[in-house]
Amino acid sequence: MDSKKLNQLLVGFLITIMLVFNASGVYGQIASDKWDLNRCIEYALDKNLSVNQSRLKLSSGEVDLMQSKSLRLPNLNASASQNLANSRTGNGDAWDMSYDGSFSVNTGVTLYNGGIIGNDIQRSNKALELAALNLEQAQNSIILLVTQAYLNVLYAKENYDYYNQVVAASERQVERARALQKAGSLSRRDVADVEAQLASDKYALVNALNNLTLQTTTLKQILEISVEDTFNVFFPTDGLKESLDILPSRTVAFESALNFRPEVKSSSVQEEMARIDLKSAQAGYLPVVGLSGSMGTSYTDMLTTAYGTQMSDNFMQRVGLTVSIPIFNRNATKANVSRSKINLELAGLTVANTRNKLLQEVEKVYEDTHAAQQRFDAAQAQESASAESYRLAEEQYNIGMLNAFELLQIKNNYLNATKELIQARYTTVLYRKILDFYMGVPIVLNY
Repeated sequence: MDSKKLNQLLVGFLITIMLVFNASGVYGQIASDKWDLNRCIEYALDKNLSVNQSRLKLSSGEVDLMQSKSLRLPNLNASASQNLANSRTGNGDAWDMSYDGSFSVNTGVTLYNGGIIGNDIQRSNKALELAALNLEQAQNSIILLVTQAYLNVLYAKENYDYYNQVVAASERQVERARALQKAGSLSRRDVADVEAQLASDKYALVNALNNLTLQTTTLKQILEISVEDTFNVFFPTDGLKESLDILPSRTVAFESALNFRPEVKSSSVQEEMARIDLKSAQAGYLPVVGLSGSMGTSYTDMLTTAYGTQMSDNFMQRVGLTVSIPIFNRNATKANVSRSKINLELAGLTVANTRNKLLQEVEKVYEDTHAAQQRFDAAQAQESASAESYRLAEEQYNIGMLNAFELLQIKNNYLNATKELIQARYTTVLYRKILDFYMGVPIVLNY
């Protein structure tokens, strides 16, 4: 094989490789361009400002815990000083310059302070747990918000697709009506009624498109995506498919929410922190015992002794034990104890209030879900009956047994029933997902 053919083969091979990579890159870009619910939730949990603020507070809690544990350790400080002095001599007519220096190392540790250090460590642990629960609450809030916004977009898209079908059907009816008018079977009035219905359906289609744009923009803003970036929602080809399972009992829903939701756990942790604060306040009545130690040396040029000899002769070590007994501090400890007892009672009321509020929220969501399912069942029956009525009316209209006004009345009933069914299905799905989420079930949509 000559070099020319070899070069042609190599060029062809490189072009093929480039086409393959370009194709895969385009495919990846198209795939990544579509935002489904999972991607929206993951992005929101990663980028949302409130969630990230909660993450930083959790990191701050870890630092506070580290600092609290370190209070059990002794401190250690080193110091050095160099001094230069200028003073008059004995006769007052001359000045004498001198210098001196000192070096020391000091340490101290608290042996006993009524358990305040241990209480502070426990409180920091609880504060860290509370920060984690607050992060979970922030994540739960954004998950529910994104889910609701995403379902609103899907509902708006299905509503828009539905009106596209309605307009297409109305256009066929207009063509049919005009053909029947030419044949002498319909009056101009009947054709005008059908044309007016087509204009009304097109107006509804424009409103549906505007609502889809609005709901998509709302979801994009919730995700805090920059206005310069494009945002395309993933729409399932066959629509949303959800199996509406039987609702659990109210007792199961309530117990699951109480065991899962971080709000109740958070209020309980705050009550435990208030109880620890009371112990720390009561420790103010107890003595504080501390151990200290130091060593150091010094020198001065006022002496004739050599520098090294002074440093050795002046070397000193000291160990001390200190006991501080509170006798009267202007009722500061008494006030702290009383204040801590009040805070503990408030924390107990907060636990009860949080529990009751959560149960009320779950009860409302439960009743809304139950009502939505009943509405969906009724809407299915209504849509089925309206569809059959409209089908029969079209047959009668085509053979001249119904006029255009009567047909349009039946058609509007069918349109309203279909719109009601679409709305009822998405409302049912949304409430059921919210109820499941309160019970600790992750939100997953089936396409």
